[in-house]
Parts: sequence; structure tokens; C-alpha cells
Amino acid sequence: MALVDDLILVAKTRDEEDAGTDNQHNLTVTIDGVDFFNLDFPFGGGQGDGLGRGETGYQENDFLGAIGPTPWWVATPFESNDLTQSSIRLGIRGDDAWAPHHVLLIGRVPPEWSPGRSVPLAIETDLANWLSTDPDEGHLTMRMRLVGQGNGATLIRRVLLVVYTSRQDNADTESDVQLQIAAGGSIVMTHKITHGFGRGKAYLHFLDVDTPFTRDDIESDGIDLSILGADAWLPGAIFVFGLDTESGRPNEMVTLVAIRSWGLGWLSTDDDEGKSSVPLPLSI
Repeated sequence: MALVDDLILVAKTRDEEDAGTDNQHNLTVTIDGVDFFNLDFPFGGGQGDGLGRGETGYQENDFLGAIGPTPWWVATPFESNDLTQSSIRLGIRGDDAWAPHHVLLIGRVPPEWSPGRSVPLAIETDLANWLSTDPDEGHLTMRMRLVGQGNGATLIRRVLLVVYTSRQDNADTESDVQLQIAAGGSIVMTHKITHGFGRGKAYLHFLDVDTPFTRDDIESDGIDLSILGADAWLPGAIFVFGLDTESGRPNEMVTLVAIRSWGLGWLSTDDDEGKSSVPLPLSI
């Protein structure tokens, strides 16, 4: 049984005309007819930024509110095993239609409440629908199907990287960033990201691997994050998941890295500003 006490929602907008929205979203988690989570929220961390074309929204429980049908200051955890394929829905609260591309819901579970263990709960990929309160423009809500959590022996054929840059001053960078994974004594993936990382912005990437591998194949320092320039960068959160499919929606996702609150310092090739690379700790 996995007792969920906290949520993170990640949603990427399609890169097409008018795909973004300034409207609030709504997330519900319902079990046996009871809403354990039901909240309207603005993407953009409460700053009213909305979610633009091609952009990724990242919302922590700090912004989403407390779990449970009780008052907001009382958290009521729920069992992930009690979820059904119709339990989790994402909706919109206005007629400024939104075109989602990928959406992911992450839950925090014991054994340790802080920082806890982060597991994928639901995911939808490569979506073609629109959301809007105007029925001529889209649906009011969409379901998010549950995803299996896999295990150390699950064969990983692709990697999902979620990055959120800190909101601290000058945390953004235009430098290239690289993620590398070594497993079974060899490099199984090296991927360079060249778009830069904006302050307080989130990014979601599906990355191909050179050789399929398992979590059990990865040594303790086998996942490395590095920066390839002197424009210093301060991440806020980083998640790395292993996917069991080469394309499309995964059946199982394995949590490889789950850093909800970055504490590994600044990254830069300038030694006076940070470290050029850091090993990312494997998730518990």
C-alpha cells in the first residue's frame, strides 16, 4: 500500500497556435465518491502568469493546498491502491481554451514523510484534445489514467526528465545542460539540452536511451547532471523517471531521481560560481 500525502502536477502545453491559456485549472482526486483533493489553481506559482504555448507548468502542494475533504489546514492522506482509472481529473475554469500535450501527477509516500519517496501516479502523453468551459471549444475536464510504478528490474527504454528552476535571483541560465546515465558499467544515455532554463520555469523532456537498462543496474553515482557553460544555474527541483516504452504513453514508470527541493548548490563551469557537475542521488 502506498499512502500519498502530497502532490506535484506537471503539465506541458502543445506548441501550436492559441494552445496556451490564462485560465485557472482544477485538479480532483476522487475515491469511492469522496473528493480527497479538489482545488482550483493558477499555473505560474500563483503569479498569474498562465500557461503559454509550448510551456510547462509545475505546481507543488504548496500552491495546490492540502489533501483531503477536511479543512485546508488538515491533510488527509489517501491510499494510491484505492485509486481507479476515473479517480483523477484535470479541468479548466474558463473559456480561454487550453491544449495540453503531456500531463503528469506525482505523489509523495512514506517511508519518510520529509522529503518522502516520490512516485508517479498518473500520466497522459501526446494529447490531441482541448479543455474549455465553452463546449464548442473543448471538454471541461479530462481524466488522467493511472500508471504502474515499476521496480528495480523493469526494463527502461526511455527517460522522462522534469526540471524546475529556482525562483532565486539570477537562477536562470542560457548555458547548455547535460544529463548522463551509467548502468551496468557503461554509459547508457547522454543527452544535452540547449534551450536554456528560465527563472521559476519548468521543463519536461522525453529522452531516448542508447541501451535499455534497469534501476538495479545503476550505481549510486551513475546519474550525472552537468552544465556546459559559465552562465550559472540553480535548479529548484529535478525528477528523472525510467519508462518501459520506446514511445507513446508508458505502462510503467520507475522513479530514478526525485529531488523536490534542490540542495546541491549552483552549477557553472566557473569554479567561483558553482560546480560543473553533480551526481544525482538515486531515489529512495
